[in-house]
Amino acid sequence: MKCNTVIRRITLFLLIAVFAFSFMVIGCRKTGPEDVPGASSDNADTKARTTSKGLGDVISKRRSWDPILTGFYGKAMPDFKVTDITGKEHSLAEYRGKNVMVVFWATWCRPCIEEMPYIMALREIMPEDKLAILAISNEPADVVKSMADDRNINYTVVSYKGVLPEPFSSIRGYPSTFFIRPDGTLKLVVEGGASLGEFKSIILAE
Repeated sequence: MKCNTVIRRITLFLLIAVFAFSFMVIGCRKTGPEDVPGASSDNADTKARTTSKGLGDVISKRRSWDPILTGFYGKAMPDFKVTDITGKEHSLAEYRGKNVMVVFWATWCRPCIEEMPYIMALREIMPEDKLAILAISNEPADVVKSMADDRNINYTVVSYKGVLPEPFSSIRGYPSTFFIRPDGTLKLVVEGGASLGEFKSIILAE
């Protein structure tokens, strides 16, 4: 009897450990994940869908994220308007001429929290006239603002409970980051947490 109890406890421990590891590596899934447009070929022929060898190299060396929504790569992104936690309005169109990162995140998502220092460091080393950063959460404004204040976030943080146009509405988990070129076309969408070096490499890749 004792032997069976020990075996059950060891099995339970291993299952918990595997689940925790998968959660940290993959990221936080949204409630009720669904199949979305452009996602069917996410893991197939990714390099062929990128427009530069440099970007393909970055993707091939990734550690904790995956490229998603590849069917939208190279396409012009639709405009949208949101208001940040300070009350300032932002539109995607106003950032034409510079690189843009649109980060979808949540305060309860551990990988989102872990990559925050990297995004903050990126904001420090890349000027605003070269790179715009919008971090959008669908949580209440007071919840989002509280975390932004506690962590002294230095990039634009948004609380938005509406539905953005595709492909922004088609993400499957957090964090998910859209990298948009200065001409307004989509370069890459990353699902999962990335490092500072990866952020820089993606932005600088041609």
